[in-house]
Amino acid sequence: MVIGIVVISLLVVCMVLLCSNIYINGSAAVNLHTQTVDIKVYFYRICLFKRSIDLMNEETDEKHSLQDILSMIHKTSHDLPRKVSDFNEAATIILSRLRFKKWYWHTHIGTGEAHTTGIAGGGLWGAKGTIVGLIASKSQFQCEPSLAVTPSFNQKQLNSVADCMIAIRLGQAIYALLKIIWKLPARRQAAI
Repeated sequence: MVIGIVVISLLVVCMVLLCSNIYINGSAAVNLHTQTVDIKVYFYRICLFKRSIDLMNEETDEKHSLQDILSMIHKTSHDLPRKVSDFNEAATIILSRLRFKKWYWHTHIGTGEAHTTGIAGGGLWGAKGTIVGLIASKSQFQCEPSLAVTPSFNQKQLNSVADCMIAIRLGQAIYALLKIIWKLPARRQAAI
């Protein structure tokens, strides 16, 4: 009887944990002097992971010759359609389980000249709309995305701030990860 109660209690705890949400809060700030990305992962309001990445300090001391660069491009472009298809399938598996709770992306842009600032601002609006549209077609938005592009016609400026909060159930995250692990290598071996 005691063993039955312990087993039932463990099953209930496992079910509660698998149905619990993991919240991922990501923010990025880009301007002419800094480029930083902050990522925090919460489970029941407990911060499990916190990382701040300064993209400006990612320096590479390696100098590549033209032949090295062409060789690297050739290696990565080999079987490119399969790699793109695998990436699309993995992104679809993950994005279909995500729920966006917050999406904020505001940018101030200026090239110093009015006509090129207008072109850059319009292109940025198009890029933002395309990115949000693609993500929204594969996932669930439980908020209204806040997007803005503010042109600074008479000055050179780039200041972009993005902030989003994503929720996924622990069980769905595990299932998506297992599905990606099992599905993608199986197709690769079937093609051989």
